[in-house]
Formats: sequence, structure tokens, C-alpha cells
Amino acid sequence: MGYSQNNDVFVRKEENPELKTTINAYFGISLMTTYSGFIRYGFIQIKSTGETQITYLTQSQFMQMVTGQEKSKANPERINFLEQKEIMWQSFENLWKLRYSEYPYEGPQSTEKGWAGRDFAPSVAQWNFLKQHYGYSNFNQFLHGDDMWRLVKDSQDPNWQRQYSSLR
Repeated sequence: MGYSQNNDVFVRKEENPELKTTINAYFGISLMTTYSGFIRYGFIQIKSTGETQITYLTQSQFMQMVTGQEKSKANPERINFLEQKEIMWQSFENLWKLRYSEYPYEGPQSTEKGWAGRDFAPSVAQWNFLKQHYGYSNFNQFLHGDDMWRLVKDSQDPNWQRQYSSLR
């Protein structure tokens, strides 16, 4: 019994664009709290194969990268995304209000109210709203790209805040 070898079976990636893996890079946030704050910040890389890699960032690192002060794969041109998208950096600090009905810790902000329909989570209607408008469906998920920017920008608007708060 003989075997034949076909030298065309193995094709180098460089010679076949279909085999190349592309990687898209984004900034992202999650409402999962951390030891350092209410928002988890990250740099997300998504391969064309669907594989996702998240690099966690401090709030300071995230802000430096999204404002172009520090170069990153998600911002190689060093664009100030906050300026471009008309987002105040403080808006990120207010995102805890999406998850909590009132500030969850003792301190100077302890009397501040959140927008969530339940004590420690959005109401079912609010989750549905977040999923429908931003593709966000659980605390562990990293919201990234245009959906993230849109949520942060929208959350600055008092009318949006009232609408979200009314979803019980």
C-alpha cells in the first residue's frame, strides 16, 4: 500500500489571506465592582476567530489612553476620545448609579441617589433597556466600542437619567 504526498495541503498564512487572524482593539467597561472602584476598566482585543482577551486597566491608565496621553492599540493615533465624543471624564465615575439605587458605602457621597430600580442591581426593565440599547446584559460583561461610548454619553443627559430611573 502506497501513500502519496500533496505539497499543496499546507499553505502559509502569509500566502492565504483567509488564514490570517485580525485583531480589533477596543476600550471597555464593566459594572462589576473592584477593590478600587465601581467600574472595571479594560482594553479588549477581539480576534476574527471570536477569541477575546481583556487587559484590566486602572481608571488612571484608562483615562490616559482614551484621552491620547498614552498610546494603545485601541488608540494608536492618540485621539482624545472624550473630547471627540463630548464626554466628561466624571461621567465614568457616575456609572455606579446604573447599578445602585443609592451610594453603597459610608462617606461624603453616602446620601447620593443612584438610578437603579433595586438596591444593588438594575430592575428587570432596566436590564432589558441596557441590553436593547447597548447590548449590555450582565455585570461581568465588558461593554466596549461604540456601545460603551454611547452609554457613557447618554448617561450624562438628565432626561436619559430620568427615563432610566423610571424603568421599574
